[in-house]
Amino acid sequence: MDLFSVDFTYNELVFIRQTLELPTISGKDAKFLANLQSRVENELAQIDQMKAAEAQKKAEDLQAIINAEQSKASKK
Repeated sequence: MDLFSVDFTYNELVFIRQTLELPTISGKDAKFLANLQSRVENELAQIDQMKAAEAQKKAEDLQAIINAEQSKASKK
């Protein structure tokens, strides 16, 4: 199986996932489509996890800065 890397935005992936629900396919192509849907869904889940981790890291960094500033202010 040949694998290729293609860059899509998050919104593009969401659109692709939604459009994969539209076709009515039966027979041998049904398994292929189900696999494709699953792979796109997994990719979106990974992106959501990465975004959540980044947001958590930013919140922790901001809190660390706030704590450091409060510590400086209380020492004065």
